[in-house]
This record gives sequence, C-alpha cells and structure tokens, in this order.
Amino acid sequence: MYIVFICPNCGTPRYAEAGQKTALCFGCGRQIRLDPGRIRILFRGEGRQEAVEALRRYKMRRGVGPGPPPSR
Repeated sequence: MYIVFICPNCGTPRYAEAGQKTALCFGCGRQIRLDPGRIRILFRGEGRQEAVEALRRYKMRRGVGPGPPPSR
C-alpha cells in the first residue's frame, strides 16, 4: 500500500509506502513522520504506479510541473 501526502513544512507533495515511519521531503529536506494525525494524506492505493499517477494528477491540478526544459 502507498500514500500520497503533503509535507507539513513546505507543502511539497510526495508518495511513500504506507508502512514507513518517516520520509524525506524533496522540497525542504525535512524528515517527515508519517503519522496520519500530523500529515495531510491525499491518496491511498495498492501499488506504486497508482501513487505515482495520483501524484502526477495532483501536481497537474495545482499547476506544479516538472520545471522548465533545459536551456541549450
């Protein structure tokens, strides 16, 4: 089982396995305790691919893309 959640410090979305105790935020570098009472869980799913797709859909709705293309 996987979850998609929001970092309580900076708001960056990410996913992790539901059984994990902590996860590192890629936005601010904070170690996040994966306690449902402390984090905002957006999605729960059985597989990693489901979580990746849910995260992608969330980012598209929020207008958070992968960033600008590399310059030449």
